[in-house]
Amino acid sequence: MPKYPQGRTALIVIDATNDFISEGGKAWPAMKDVVEAVGTLPNMRRLLAAAREAGLHVMHAPMETQPWDYVPWQHKTPSHEQMADAQLFQAGTWGAQFHPDFVPAAGEVVVTPHKTFDALHGTDLATQLRQRDVDHLIFCGLTTNTCVDSTGRDAVEQGFTVTFVADAVATFTMDMHRATIEQNWPRYAHHVLSTDEVLSALQDGAPA
Repeated sequence: MPKYPQGRTALIVIDATNDFISEGGKAWPAMKDVVEAVGTLPNMRRLLAAAREAGLHVMHAPMETQPWDYVPWQHKTPSHEQMADAQLFQAGTWGAQFHPDFVPAAGEVVVTPHKTFDALHGTDLATQLRQRDVDHLIFCGLTTNTCVDSTGRDAVEQGFTVTFVADAVATFTMDMHRATIEQNWPRYAHHVLSTDEVLSALQDGAPA
């Protein structure tokens, strides 16, 4: 079981916003089946509560879009096109706000919003981590095969120890979800664990 040093470990909560995981969110109808089958939201709640109780750093990495994003870009990907069409996570709207269960607590970091999948790209996440001497990262949130995967992959390349929590993430289809967890993550992540396993590791590392 991995060790998570209290002062050097952060829980990274990716894209826990209304458009993804709240009733009425623009992407919720497409996410709902996988989220509910996996138990993503209850497990994210348990992780967040345990991280706070254990005194870990907690960092929230939302996506937020502006009117000048995507549409005029010259090198758009299919995902950029979809983001533009759906107008997900529009700044200043309810959809871009945090789901009520994942609102940052006082003192928790809200990272500069990311525009692409990787929440380390073009944001202050790496700076916030390095300035706190954090080198162990636990990832949960949305979506399994894009933002969570891309950020964790980049974090490994940058020298962080990465744990993915397989039942505290979700995406649009179960095939995408399983392929990422079963095929991609074991090749480069340091740990791929369940919520129960992470909570057990945190409990084992708690001061007596």
